[in-house]
Amino acid sequence: MNDENIHIGTLLKQFFGYWKIYVPIGIICLIAAICFLIATSKEYEFTARMQLINDKQGMMSELKMLKSSGIGSLLGGSASGISVEDEVIVLTSRTNMTEAILQTGYQVETHQRNGIKNVLLYGKDNPITFLFPEQFLGTISESIKMKIILSDNKIQSIQVQSKLFKTVKLPEQVLPSRISLPIGDILISLNTDVKISGRQTITCQITPLQQVYEDLYEDVYAGAQETVSDIILLSFDNENKQRGCDFLNTLMAVFNQYSRNVKVREANQNAKFVRERLDTITTELAYLEHKIETYKKQNNIPEPTLYAKAAITGYQELESTILETEARLKMLDYVVEYMKNPENEYASIPAVEGIGEKSIALYNQLVLDRQRLLLSSEKGNPALILADKQLAEQRKMLMEAIDAARKSIRASLEAINKKSHTFNNQLNALPTQEREYIEMKRQQKIKETVYLFLMQKLQEKELVNSPDEQTGRVIDAAYCSAKPIYPRKIIVLAIAFAMACFLSLIVICLKLFVFTKE
Repeated sequence: MNDENIHIGTLLKQFFGYWKIYVPIGIICLIAAICFLIATSKEYEFTARMQLINDKQGMMSELKMLKSSGIGSLLGGSASGISVEDEVIVLTSRTNMTEAILQTGYQVETHQRNGIKNVLLYGKDNPITFLFPEQFLGTISESIKMKIILSDNKIQSIQVQSKLFKTVKLPEQVLPSRISLPIGDILISLNTDVKISGRQTITCQITPLQQVYEDLYEDVYAGAQETVSDIILLSFDNENKQRGCDFLNTLMAVFNQYSRNVKVREANQNAKFVRERLDTITTELAYLEHKIETYKKQNNIPEPTLYAKAAITGYQELESTILETEARLKMLDYVVEYMKNPENEYASIPAVEGIGEKSIALYNQLVLDRQRLLLSSEKGNPALILADKQLAEQRKMLMEAIDAARKSIRASLEAINKKSHTFNNQLNALPTQEREYIEMKRQQKIKETVYLFLMQKLQEKELVNSPDEQTGRVIDAAYCSAKPIYPRKIIVLAIAFAMACFLSLIVICLKLFVFTKE
């Protein structure tokens, strides 16, 4: 043991004797690490949170505005809640991401050399602003690089490079200046909030929209805060504090606006459905009222006799059930008409009681999935073709279910009529004219019930177009981490120390075992 200790001690002493090797290497690695820390732009982590709002009133996937009334639940809403996964897909869809990119000018990066560091300029820190032609940023297919030399609030020179055209060099320009390029004109103006002192060199890169989207899609994290949660956590890294916050906040705003547009479009469609039914009911009701009045005058029908009143009183025990059942049948007829309309081929279907809420919810989910596929694919996409096939199959099944429901309702009416056989016999004993008059009055009451129901739902304007409605409630607006997450000083210095040790060991070993002569 003592011999081993002596041997190790001798070896260590021998290695420490080569301080002239590892000290310079250590200093070089330390200097390299410091230079890396100075030259590398700091990146910060940006975080935002939003809570999904459960659409209990529903305008989006079903006609929930036609739900619950005095005549029973003719139409119902979906039993399923909000899918966080689905909303995350919508949030980070190409449509919403690219819109946020365009609104924040994320494609345009302006840098300025500050010593050995290349600093990203954004917002109030950028001495110049750009105004591009309409559709310019969304259509360029290759990057455009500009080198601008500023002095005394003027452009001394500007050089524009791109694969799209030959290099353009322009002499001194007075700001604001319009730069004419083969693909369009760019207006460059001074940012009045920034003072230009001395000579400054600024580089600007305009990146194609698709490339920026793909890069951000990989960098932006979006997912549920916890395993079971309706809170979406958003985060990504960027070197400019204001730029990172602006992008996340804009993305959430775009998501809410998109979701609202979808809801308003669906609500308008639903309102159209209600108005069409109202127009039909109004016409039928006016005709029936006129018919009743004419029939009463022509046949000189007085108020119902005591015998008729007794029969009617007995019949009233079943009248509520009869009205509800017949109104349901009428609404089913309206829904069938709605589904057979070619304009509604890819629209959500009203959730109708009696044909299975799960089936309706599944169909409307397929409709929603198809809409989301359209955000990032074209008609020839195999996934879209499959979605259309699934919709057609599910639609056929729903039509069969509705037909079965209509048959079931008719069977229920027959059962009710059997129970009311006694009262029907009493009514049949009445004079023909009086009996027909009572039946017309009953039909009038049915139509009035449906009319009032539809009118009530149409008057609930907040269900049709609520300007304040949001899909996601912003809990935490985007905020920046207090400390940069990259580069980490401790990690960089640790790597430098490890490299210094490794290189020193290699040099010492080479000196001891290779270059040392026996």
